Amino acid sequence: MGKIADVSIIIVNYNTLHVLRPCLDSIIEQTIGIDYEIIVVDNGSTDGSIEALSDDSRVTLIPTGENLGFGRANNKGLEQAKGEYIFFLNSDTLLKNNAIKMLYDFAKQYQGKLGALGCILEDRQSNWIHSYGQFPKMGNDFQKFLWIPILKGLHLYHQSAIEYPEHWMKVDYVTGADLFVSRQVLDTCGAFHPAFFMYYEESEMQHRFQLHGYDNVLLNGPQIVHLEGEGGKAGNKSKFIRDTYRQERSLFIYFKLTEPRWKYYLYRIVHPVLRQTVWLNPNVSLHDKWTFVKQLFVSIKL
Repeated sequence: MGKIADVSIIIVNYNTLHVLRPCLDSIIEQTIGIDYEIIVVDNGSTDGSIEALSDDSRVTLIPTGENLGFGRANNKGLEQAKGEYIFFLNSDTLLKNNAIKMLYDFAKQYQGKLGALGCILEDRQSNWIHSYGQFPKMGNDFQKFLWIPILKGLHLYHQSAIEYPEHWMKVDYVTGADLFVSRQVLDTCGAFHPAFFMYYEESEMQHRFQLHGYDNVLLNGPQIVHLEGEGGKAGNKSKFIRDTYRQERSLFIYFKLTEPRWKYYLYRIVHPVLRQTVWLNPNVSLHDKWTFVKQLFVSIKL
């Protein structure tokens, strides 16, 4: 397939029309000096997204008819993308400057093997927020679910400051909200693994990039606001159960794909025990705690 654009922007939408519209407007208003296409993959929305996007000449709409999850939906968009570079962008984002051109220019001049590229994300108040992270490690469970809760209970826990670069720095992974990568890297290493529904899919993909010798990089300069949580305002009392259980399941998948089999099965035994600290969380109802624990101990066929 020949290149017809510098960048293919792929956005997954699931009942987020209220934030997707301003996201699209910000792309059109801020992006100059580069050829791009916008692909919106709709995961079976029921909020009028299909009707609204069908009449929007700015985008190529791919309706899936069902909720495929984040990674699989992005892969659907990738099938039709014609750009030299792919920009996986969340629907709950706003571009504040010519961010896509900046990412493209940096990628073109990077001295080395560039895997995933992302920028420092901001909130509505222009504060820098979660933009990158370290690959998950099995041993982190002891710290996250045992030592840190103990230290917090004793008022002895002090969270380390997040490091951000003056210009750019190598990281384990950049968040999936703004993931810029060349088509060549995706063809070589593969895109999102279809086993994931949501959470950790960008980490696993970039872990593969790193195994192939590519650098994942965080860039300072492009300005993108991430409206975390505003993409799905409608919640319910069991949101903790749904989101937390999805994270737990995805973490199991991540370790199964990245660790030796014996370590994975050992983790499957130890992790549910450590997660019993959920009983100490005062913000979770007793009913939700019971439901979560029962789900946690149910055998997951992976």
